[in-house]
Amino acid sequence: MTAEYIAFHAADRPDAVAIVTNGRSITYAEFARDIRKFTRALRGLQLPRGSTAAIDCDEPYFNWLLRLAFEQLRVVTASVGLPDRPDVLAQMRDFDIVLSGKSFVAGATRHHPTRTAWLQGVLASGDEDTEPTPEKRPDDPLRIVLTSGTTGTPKKLLYTRRVHESLITRTLWCAGFTRDSRYLLALPSSVAARTTCVRAGGAIVIEKRMKAGEAIATHAITHTTMPPFILKAVLDELPEGFAKPPDLTILSFGAAVSRGLRARALARLATDVCDIYSSNEVDYVSSIRGAAAEMGSIWPGVRVEVVDDHDRPLPFGEVGQIRIRTDNMVHRYLDDPQATARVFKDGWVYAGDVGILHDPHRLQLIGRGDDVLNIGWRKIAPEAIEDIVLKLGEVADVGVCGVPNRDGIEEICIAVSGQRSSDDELLQRITDAFRGFQVGRFNVVKVTSIPRTQNGKVQRKALKDIAAATFPGR
Repeated sequence: MTAEYIAFHAADRPDAVAIVTNGRSITYAEFARDIRKFTRALRGLQLPRGSTAAIDCDEPYFNWLLRLAFEQLRVVTASVGLPDRPDVLAQMRDFDIVLSGKSFVAGATRHHPTRTAWLQGVLASGDEDTEPTPEKRPDDPLRIVLTSGTTGTPKKLLYTRRVHESLITRTLWCAGFTRDSRYLLALPSSVAARTTCVRAGGAIVIEKRMKAGEAIATHAITHTTMPPFILKAVLDELPEGFAKPPDLTILSFGAAVSRGLRARALARLATDVCDIYSSNEVDYVSSIRGAAAEMGSIWPGVRVEVVDDHDRPLPFGEVGQIRIRTDNMVHRYLDDPQATARVFKDGWVYAGDVGILHDPHRLQLIGRGDDVLNIGWRKIAPEAIEDIVLKLGEVADVGVCGVPNRDGIEEICIAVSGQRSSDDELLQRITDAFRGFQVGRFNVVKVTSIPRTQNGKVQRKALKDIAAATFPGR
């Protein structure tokens, strides 16, 4: 368990820095003490072993303390944000308790307010937990993970301790964290990487006072996690004379990192960019490293097949649906039997992605099966078009989807935000960039922001709704 690793480092190196939050250093001794304080406070809620708790807390350090304290008590946790979305709020009734700074959470069976005064009061108290923790078992339920909801309502998955420990081990193998590592928490939902860094004895940096590039330079960051849209934004903000760090590994997931973006990151910011193909259902599948690589290397313990519409494996080199089997995958959704039957079949997870298996160890990802555009019988990944538009440097962000016209023929909708040129100039630049690339008719839509999940994936369904409203009667 993570708290045990923290306690070890607290005994072995009590003054070593575990967390730097906006300039304030927290040692491993202080971190271990704070976990004991929160364990004592949460024990007072008298939740039995195996209870479920939803944690709505935006402050990363307090969120982590709540999760680790509940883990000590063998209470299953889920980190959630509570927007005013009926689908998310409705899921709160499935938890035994919801901890939130909000005064009221609709649908919650039990609500415990966790306002700043209460959180600070726990830290200020002298009460630390001294009771023995319940016995831990490999198949203990540990975390409830909500899927990104890219194509609809988020679904819940249960991670056991065995699954969680496998995730941490594989993250360590991939990223190479050590006691000298300094991990910038650029993405609050990135649980595996920060947990792995702390277990290795490194330091987590939480920095909201400055931009990511400045934080990387100021704190001598060695690792961070950035989905492609965050990575691009960070690169766009780098000042002209920015000195490239001597050793920085960037882990990226949520969407493919284009070759152009990878090359740009390696030239200006990182010594290593690891583009990871993964899902909550199966964990890590493959990864791409290097500026010129196009295919992912399939990870140990992972089996991938590309199949046709009748679930028959296709020969190497052919395009089809990707299905995956791993050593420690989950086997169902907690709250959606229809989706379970569709995604989990005969010991495989049908990822909903389209790809090409070139040999048993090399996978080329094309895109989401539901998102791939069918233009004149040619299948095009929307990410490929997004990459072309972004390279023009005329917009801050872009999302692409298909929109049927009045004749039912699919056309491309390019939604852009942060436009830097006139409408006519942008349209001309895009038209020129598409010459020789058969995309058919396309439409450009200006939006305030591209709808994305917390992990950076474009929410294609929401984007299609925007496009349909923009082109009524097509």
